[in-house]
Amino acid sequence: MNTSDAHTITVGGDPITPNPTAALLWLDVETTGLDPNTCSILEIGAICTSLDTNTEYGRYETFIHIDSSQLLEIALPALKMHTANGLLADCEQAGSSEQETAGHLADFIDRLTTNQGLTLHPAGTNVQHFDLPAIDHLLERHDYHGFLVNQLHYRALDLTSLRLLWQSLGHNPYQHHQHGTHRVHDCLTRDITEYRTIRRQIKDHTA
Repeated sequence: MNTSDAHTITVGGDPITPNPTAALLWLDVETTGLDPNTCSILEIGAICTSLDTNTEYGRYETFIHIDSSQLLEIALPALKMHTANGLLADCEQAGSSEQETAGHLADFIDRLTTNQGLTLHPAGTNVQHFDLPAIDHLLERHDYHGFLVNQLHYRALDLTSLRLLWQSLGHNPYQHHQHGTHRVHDCLTRDITEYRTIRRQIKDHTA
C-alpha cells in the first residue's frame, strides 16, 4: 500500500475508491390496476434517506396526466380508490407526461448515485414485487433500458417482512392501514414511520 499522497490511497498503483454511502430509496406508486406488468402509473413518490432515516438526501413526487378517455382503462378497484382520494381529478387537471416523469425520475436517481455517491437500497411495501416492476416498465417504455438494474442495489428492504415478524410476536402491524389515503406521500410517510418505530424498539431491546 502506498500512502505517499495524503489525499490518495493506492494498492498496486491503483487508487482505492471509497465505499459509497448506503442509503434507502423509499418508493411507492399508485396505479391503474393490480398487475405491475400491465398497469400504468398514476402517481409516483421516492424519498432517499440514510439507513437510520435521520438524514434525507432528496425526494421526488409527481402524478401523471391522463385524459378522460383513459378512465375507461382503469380497473374498477383502482377507479373507486383514486376517485375517492382525489388522485384521478389531479391527474386529469394537471400532472406531468409519462415521458417527463421517466426523465425526471431517472435524473433524480442518477444524481443520488453519481453526484452524492450513494448506494441505493430500494425500500417500501412489496417494493420488489410491485413498485419496482411498475417503475421499470415506465422507464423501459421511454428508452431507459436496464436503468434500475444499473442504479439500484439488489438488496432491498421490504417492510412486509418486518410486519410479518411483528405479527408473529402478537402485534397487529396493519391496524391503521385501512385508514390511509393511498396517495404516495402518505404511504411513504407511513412506511418510514413504521420502520423508525421497529428500529427504535430493536435498538432499545438490544442496548
